Amino acid sequence: MGAWGHGPFDNDSAGDWVDQLSDAGTAAIDEAFEAVIALDDSDYLELDPASAAIAAADLVSRAHDGVTDSLSEEAALWLAENREAAKAVDRTRARLAVERVYRLSELRELWDENGPDTEWHADTRELLQRLARS
Repeated sequence: MGAWGHGPFDNDSAGDWVDQLSDAGTAAIDEAFEAVIALDDSDYLELDPASAAIAAADLVSRAHDGVTDSLSEEAALWLAENREAAKAVDRTRARLAVERVYRLSELRELWDENGPDTEWHADTRELLQRLARS
């Protein structure tokens, strides 16, 4: 995994997803959630869709709370121009996608190699809390 930090946008997969966001707008957010939610629990959730779902969910959460420090520069610019559209995205789907990534995914497995409670684990739990109260 090409990662340089534990944040939602601190990996190559999230960066690739932001490129899609720039082209497709909120459809990219919906697609990121659907790619994860549509899977059965027995289906393997690979790194790229898991990372995209986390980034998309963080973006939706940040549209509501206005805090942009976790966003990449490109994502923050997109959000500044499209906040209302991002706020209209279904937060329940965002939460379901994040729950699936956290429960069972390649992304989770990679972070579990560093221990059972890394900063990524804490950040993801905090994201779930933000989505629940947004």
